[in-house]
Amino acid sequence: MTKSKLINENSIGGLFLILGSLILLITIYFEYSIGWIGTSRTDKETNEFILRNWENLELIWTWQMLSHFIFITGYFLLLNKANIIMRIIWSILVVCSLMMLVAFGLTLGTYYQALEMYNSEPAIFETIRDGIGYLYQFGRYGLLLYVVAFLVETLNNNGKILKVFGFSLLAFIILLFIVGYALGISMKVIGAAFFLLPLAIGYFYLKNGMNK
Repeated sequence: MTKSKLINENSIGGLFLILGSLILLITIYFEYSIGWIGTSRTDKETNEFILRNWENLELIWTWQMLSHFIFITGYFLLLNKANIIMRIIWSILVVCSLMMLVAFGLTLGTYYQALEMYNSEPAIFETIRDGIGYLYQFGRYGLLLYVVAFLVETLNNNGKILKVFGFSLLAFIILLFIVGYALGISMKVIGAAFFLLPLAIGYFYLKNGMNK
């Protein structure tokens, strides 16, 4: 494989990280705007909310599923030229986003129908919800590897991210979490700032690839 092709794959991989991050950030905004996140509910109220807002949630979750497909494509592109540490990180992230992809697919394919018959067969929905929940939570926590990837690319002498920018962005995100927690803002809302990390990683991969 030629050097120019590797550079091109890094640039395209970075672009995919940017696209995936932007889609997630936009959909999180819409989740907040319809009241899905940022509001406390009982399980019964949550079920009723999903049924009432299924059309909106279905569209939002479809786009979020697409974002993880885009991420997976980006990871595979970035694997080719990655050092051993980044190769491990991208590989694990492939698995995590794949789990998220499956979780969203199962949600879109089963949730509404299971909720419609909840009053007569509650066990069906609860079994589906628990199974999807395990997949989703495992995949979501795995995405914390973005922090490791960001630090590697910031601290490494050959890293893609400018150190001043890297430290500034981390400080900004930490400050947002502190302020959000102090003001009682839901962590599901403040947590959207976390996706600034893959957005920044993608930008610097794209920028460095285009400059070579």
